[in-house]
Amino acid sequence: MDKNKNAQAWRWRRGLFPIVLAFIVTFLLGLALTGCTKLEVTPPDYSLRLSENKQLQKPFDRVWARAIGWFDANELAIERIDESTGYIEGKLAETKESPFMDCGTVATRNIVSQPNFTQSGLVRMQVSGRDAPSTSVTVYMTGTYRFSVFDRYAGREVYRSGPCVSTGELEKRIFAFLDS
Repeated sequence: MDKNKNAQAWRWRRGLFPIVLAFIVTFLLGLALTGCTKLEVTPPDYSLRLSENKQLQKPFDRVWARAIGWFDANELAIERIDESTGYIEGKLAETKESPFMDCGTVATRNIVSQPNFTQSGLVRMQVSGRDAPSTSVTVYMTGTYRFSVFDRYAGREVYRSGPCVSTGELEKRIFAFLDS
């Protein structure tokens, strides 16, 4: 009777072994094929304007006051300001997606968690023509992005960061404000 039980147990194990092995191989193959999270970055179009210049038929003092007013009205923190050189620099608040910046595209594969995308920008304005009847204003806008996602397979955060370029929309709004 003992011999019969052993033979029956052996046949059962022999039938179970290929099933378990097939499951393990399938699982490992699936894991190898999915692999780690992938982030592929297509950079922004660098042929976009890096700065925009406009001649305004207004005195320097009025344009300077309006420029400071624009930063205040749009709640940009002024980082540097120098009236003698006509320079103002301010930071755009960190946003999810800004219509003022082109940061390219980030394509993802095999992500499990929710991705996090943020942008930040820097606006520099040069106002010149203190003693002239018209004032020249140059606006530079640059930015950066950070895209991150948690890769559960590798147990770490995967991120990409890089430059953003201006779309020209912010400059149009600034000049419309200064010219009004």
